[in-house]
Amino acid sequence: MVKTKKILTIIIQLSAVILFLASILSIFRNTENRYLKMLDFPRIQLFILSIILIILLLIAEGKRKWLKKLLVSGLLIGIAIQSYFLINYTTLVPVEVPTAKHVKGRDNQFSLLLTNVKMSNRKAPQLIELIASKKPDLVLAMEVDSWWHDELNTLTNDYPFSHHAINEETYGMVLYSKLALKKIEVNYLTNEKVPSFESIITFEDGKNFSFHAVHPVPPTHFQELPDNAGEQENALKKLGKKVEGREHPILVAGDFNDVVWSYVDDLTGTKNSLYDLRVGRGFYNSFNANNFLMRWPLDHVLVTDEFNLKKLERLSKIGSDHFPMYVELILVD
Repeated sequence: MVKTKKILTIIIQLSAVILFLASILSIFRNTENRYLKMLDFPRIQLFILSIILIILLLIAEGKRKWLKKLLVSGLLIGIAIQSYFLINYTTLVPVEVPTAKHVKGRDNQFSLLLTNVKMSNRKAPQLIELIASKKPDLVLAMEVDSWWHDELNTLTNDYPFSHHAINEETYGMVLYSKLALKKIEVNYLTNEKVPSFESIITFEDGKNFSFHAVHPVPPTHFQELPDNAGEQENALKKLGKKVEGREHPILVAGDFNDVVWSYVDDLTGTKNSLYDLRVGRGFYNSFNANNFLMRWPLDHVLVTDEFNLKKLERLSKIGSDHFPMYVELILVD
């Protein structure tokens, strides 16, 4: 029994050291090292585990009180580091995108359903039923291959405007719209297999906004899809240049394959131009829908300051490893 307690104490102590080092190293997230970059993802998990380990250390028996104090201090430093990034996604800070109040019928309101369907997922009816239930004005679907394209084709009955860039490389994309698409372009920001959409969406009163739909590859290097070779956010940097020279209000949405953690300015190269709907409201973790313990926000909606938020929701599972996201926005006069 005594031996077992010693082993458990050693495990707790080693875990505390590992967590402390992970928290320290996570500061260097803007790096060419993929392993350091990945430490930016599980900040919520590192925060919770650090609290649990502090409790275990305080409970655990041991003669080396100095070591216990040292480890607890290290974990507290780690908690402070994670809190620096996570606090922006709690109600402890003010929102970046104002909440819509006193909405009038004539206001330019619209809704967006954003979903990464996961190409291998074959539960299309779940998504189609969800779309029928929410009735969004815009539907953006990613990882759309030929099979998914055929299944979603039924949406054309309710969505007179659409655009499609289909491939079998997990980066196909489709956009369905009830609002007029005045102009739409398919851009390949860094790779010919990774499309992004740039469209001008027009309301009945003639007002426009620019919608950028993006799905850059994860922060790692793939031989077939070297979008993030060197771990630089090249696609989002190029998007940022478009945002900087904008002529219209801008909406950016997609699976960024990255957690922003109040990192929007650096991620896109913009400064005080794009605002995250989550800031001041919550995490709304959209990935991984299949693993409760490993979840973080990967699907994002960013807007310029002409928009107010009416509703932000994470929707139910559709068989994908991503939860769909649903937003209602108002383009302010």
